[in-house]
Amino acid sequence: MAELAERPGLPAPTPGSIDEAKRQKLLELVRGRALARPTDLAEDEVMVWPSLVVVEAVSAVVFTAILFALSVLVNGPLLDRANPNQTPNPSKAPWYFLNLQELLLHMDAGLAGVIVPTVALVAIAAIPYFDRSPLGVGILGTSSKGRRIIAFATVYSIVVVVGMILVDEKIGRGTQFGIGSYMMDHWGATEFMTGVILSTIIMLIPIFILVGIVKAIFRPTRREIIIALFTGFFVTYWVLTMFGTSFRGHGQDLTWPWNLPLTHG
Repeated sequence: MAELAERPGLPAPTPGSIDEAKRQKLLELVRGRALARPTDLAEDEVMVWPSLVVVEAVSAVVFTAILFALSVLVNGPLLDRANPNQTPNPSKAPWYFLNLQELLLHMDAGLAGVIVPTVALVAIAAIPYFDRSPLGVGILGTSSKGRRIIAFATVYSIVVVVGMILVDEKIGRGTQFGIGSYMMDHWGATEFMTGVILSTIIMLIPIFILVGIVKAIFRPTRREIIIALFTGFFVTYWVLTMFGTSFRGHGQDLTWPWNLPLTHG
């Protein structure tokens, strides 16, 4: 500003013009961070061809070769020709429904076959509305703490689900660990109270315990709580599927996989 005042023909700067000049200089020194992530970074870009398509094509060829080799070397456990006068025992649903069929053994059919899967699908679809943060998207577990939560929720879910199946099978399948049958015999409870309400409470208790333990140990964020719940759902889905596929034999009783009856065509 001193140089401007010394130049001939220029008016003397006023206090207002001095403040404006300082403000402009300060604005020039401030560098703002762009809200949108730049997309012109070469390291963030991968060409579809050949980087992606070649990997997919090789994977498809390897999978097809393995499937072809298994179909030649292993005789599939095919059943006999269907007989409408004789229902096979056990009669099982397709593998992707065996988790629901396993639930049918322990609670009301409407709860296991309609309410539980509907609530689960709605809850999964609602996750983006509860977790709107863009931080850590696309990263497994979001952070190292998230991955520890996944490991803990996996072990917890396996132990709880397997334990509940074994206890219910030991005390009396579909009796809600004997509580439901006791309520019906001594309190006159209805099947709706035991098969629906009591079964719902029994399912919710381990979920709340999981959330409480995760909060106490890991101090999680909202996303990490959702990660724990989704991990529990995912593990429970596959544990129930494996029980229905490999551990249910004649009369849907628990048995070892090598004792399952197989008829080769």
